[in-house]
Amino acid sequence: MASREPGYPDLAVDSGLCGEELPVGGEEAGSITLGQYLRQLAHHQNFLWFVGMDLVQVFHCHFNSNFFPLFLEHLLSDHISLSMGSFLLGISYVAPHLNNLYFLPLCRRWGVYTVVRGLFLLKLGLSLLMLLAGPDRPGLLCLFIASNRVFTEGTCKLLTLVVTDLVDEDLVLNHRKQAASALLFGMVALVTKPGQTFAPLLGTWLLCFYTGHDLFQQPPLALVGSAQPWPEPPAPPPAQAPVLRQGCFYLLVLVPITCALLQLFTWSKFTLHGRRLHMVKAQRQNLSRPQTLDIKTV
Repeated sequence: MASREPGYPDLAVDSGLCGEELPVGGEEAGSITLGQYLRQLAHHQNFLWFVGMDLVQVFHCHFNSNFFPLFLEHLLSDHISLSMGSFLLGISYVAPHLNNLYFLPLCRRWGVYTVVRGLFLLKLGLSLLMLLAGPDRPGLLCLFIASNRVFTEGTCKLLTLVVTDLVDEDLVLNHRKQAASALLFGMVALVTKPGQTFAPLLGTWLLCFYTGHDLFQQPPLALVGSAQPWPEPPAPPPAQAPVLRQGCFYLLVLVPITCALLQLFTWSKFTLHGRRLHMVKAQRQNLSRPQTLDIKTV
């Protein structure tokens, strides 16, 4: 007798394996309005947990992109050369693409869910280690700044694979005639877009709140035709420079820790992996099989 997957009454499982019973009560994709589609997404639990996690991931990716040069300047400028800083900045854009050559075989072996969860745990572990080590270890700091950006960008590139699984689950749950791939990808991009906007705003506010340093503050310009014939000597380094360095360090490590904890929580609620994912894939093939037969008949 068929048993139903907990939390998903429309999806049946036969004898604990991939069920042959298709979901009922769904509406065809061609006969629903946008409002009905949005209501269906609102009841799609895995979609909601995924976009919550992805929102944090987009925030973290753009936070690293915006503040990477600032961290290099205030935390490592006394320990590395300008050319080394440029090299780190350049490699941080190339390495995530090279990482995929290693991550994709891992995904085939262990599954995307396990690999992404491992990357979240790695981010949390490295951030805690850096927090305990402190800002006075330039070698470890240099490695952490680079790896934090590389692994974060690499995770972003893997999440597209999860969206394709959500497309299949949406097709099965709502018994659609065809997959609404473009709609689902668009909704994910739309919902996670605020993370891109708030990353520089929140980072700048936190830095200003903790250190009193305004990133947009500019020194006053000398008036043209001033009566003073010689420019004033350069001002001494501000007394708040150590505070600014400390603030950059805490911003560097506490943001990844917070993001990792939030992502581990939301990712633990995501159930589209393992046995359930195999079941969805099997029912996805069952749904597409009649269409294939019709094409052959024609």
